[in-house]
Amino acid sequence: MPYIPTPEQRLILAHDWRIHARLLAGPGTGKSATLVALVDQLLTENPAPRIKLITFTRAATAELAKKVSEHPAAAAERPSTMHSFSIAVLLRNPGTGDFPQPLRIADKWEEKRIVHPTLAHRINVRVNHLDNLIREMAANWEFLQPREHPRVEPAERARFVGAWNEHRHIYGYALLAELPFALRQALHDHPDLEGVDYDLLIVDEYQDLNACDLDVLHQISERGCSIIAAGDDDQSIYSFRYAAPEGIRRFPDDYPGCMRYALSVTQRCGRRIVEWASYVIAGDPDRPHDGVPLAWAEDSPNGEVALLTFPGEVTEARGIAALIQQLIERDHVPAEEILVLLRGDHNGTFSRPIKEELDDIGIAYSDPDAVERLLAEPENRRMLATFRLLATSAPVSLAFSLVRPSSLPTTRISPTLRILRPECGH
Repeated sequence: MPYIPTPEQRLILAHDWRIHARLLAGPGTGKSATLVALVDQLLTENPAPRIKLITFTRAATAELAKKVSEHPAAAAERPSTMHSFSIAVLLRNPGTGDFPQPLRIADKWEEKRIVHPTLAHRINVRVNHLDNLIREMAANWEFLQPREHPRVEPAERARFVGAWNEHRHIYGYALLAELPFALRQALHDHPDLEGVDYDLLIVDEYQDLNACDLDVLHQISERGCSIIAAGDDDQSIYSFRYAAPEGIRRFPDDYPGCMRYALSVTQRCGRRIVEWASYVIAGDPDRPHDGVPLAWAEDSPNGEVALLTFPGEVTEARGIAALIQQLIERDHVPAEEILVLLRGDHNGTFSRPIKEELDDIGIAYSDPDAVERLLAEPENRRMLATFRLLATSAPVSLAFSLVRPSSLPTTRISPTLRILRPECGH
């Protein structure tokens, strides 16, 4: 369908990109489509501003990239996550990041089978306690303030930091969580840093950024770059990495004189869904009283919302599988449009019974962790190690390349399952 902007969206498309702006938009209100249309429009100017699209998750980046590809002028402006943006800038400026060179990020298998066990042995702690130390260090990077774990003693903390700095240079790795912090430090220490000379940063899912991410953006803005922050302060879900909706709520204070826009009419959710969501949102005592309420479109269906209770996890899994089967076979809902969201899923506790029930009735589903399990196979690990040795002669790669896996890792299940058509074969 062609993009036909609503009156609210036309205000955004008329925005002067030289001025900071905040866009609050609920689900289904056309936020991403409007941002892409804005980029497409700006790139037709002469001269066109230098624009970068940034979002938080890889899934959101992929969705935004798909929308961008549909617009001829904007197609070259591929979005990035904050982490990939940090990597790109740090790689363009060798020596500005405090991590072993060349930049090498340990994957999940390497963290679990090599990094964590050897580091825990080095400081004589159990691996599960090492997780507390690593989480505390990551929290310091993300929150920009000390976040001391109650089970970590000061002497143990000091021993860990020293051992970790030694360990990472021996094994030649960096942690993903430290990269935005490394970019923050590089921006502070190097006024001539390359790769950040944009005229406009458009940041989607702004409510999911943490204190470090926000400071990175603010430092770039001080170099003459405008910021458009887009998101929904009612949808912040990454509190485990210290993201909070306060970032987008206080945007007008961080960027005085900014323009304020809102998209309030959802084309995705029916009346009942909006009513239930609004009731839950109203329970947030910190939500500003002047927040824009979400409204449904005049031609939207009522929608369906229900609370289902089950006597146990087995009957719950069967009920979910039966409901999915009914949606596909009776109601003809495309299988790939069914998404099962879980509150949590440590070691597959919640998803495994559902998967087993779906297997029993022959409904295929996508498993985001399938790639990780594939990469954990011993032969595949050896193949990856060979490729790395061929790609670089750096000695630090040998620590990973020459380790033979003794067993497969425990599978980590993603907290989402997406149902696919059986013929897809996933």
